[in-house]
Amino acid sequence: MSVERQKIKVAEWLYRWNLSMSILGIVFTILTFVGVFTLVLHTYFLEFGLNEAEVLLVLLGVVLVIIFGFGLYLDKFLRFWSAQTTVATVRNQFLTSALYQKELLIMKYSQVPQMEGLLRLIEELPDSPGKLRLVEHFRDSLQKLQKTMETKEWEVAPDERTY
Repeated sequence: MSVERQKIKVAEWLYRWNLSMSILGIVFTILTFVGVFTLVLHTYFLEFGLNEAEVLLVLLGVVLVIIFGFGLYLDKFLRFWSAQTTVATVRNQFLTSALYQKELLIMKYSQVPQMEGLLRLIEELPDSPGKLRLVEHFRDSLQKLQKTMETKEWEVAPDERTY
């Protein structure tokens, strides 16, 4: 597995962890609900011969069935989490390997034609050491942009990383 793919996997798991933490907030809210309603419904359940601890366990069981049932429904039938992880990883600005459509279009219709035009203008200038370095730099940049457009993936050199 490539390093970029490993980063995507880590980002997916971090995103899932974040979702899990928000769900835990909901769980603790529900547990508070169960505790309060155990006290409120205790007298009602006494008619069925259940004591306070049994009422708590019944309400907790009902709530857990609802939570896990809803989670399984979201995960297995609606595939809710897969869409969320796709959004979280593919559209994450810190994962540099994915090339956005907007970036591809800007490269294809703006950056590459402008650089080719500037390169032609610079090549018409009289020879000098500065011109040769600039022409070489433009050709390298154009080659990198064209490769990026072909593969639809950024290639980031080690000295270009900022994080």
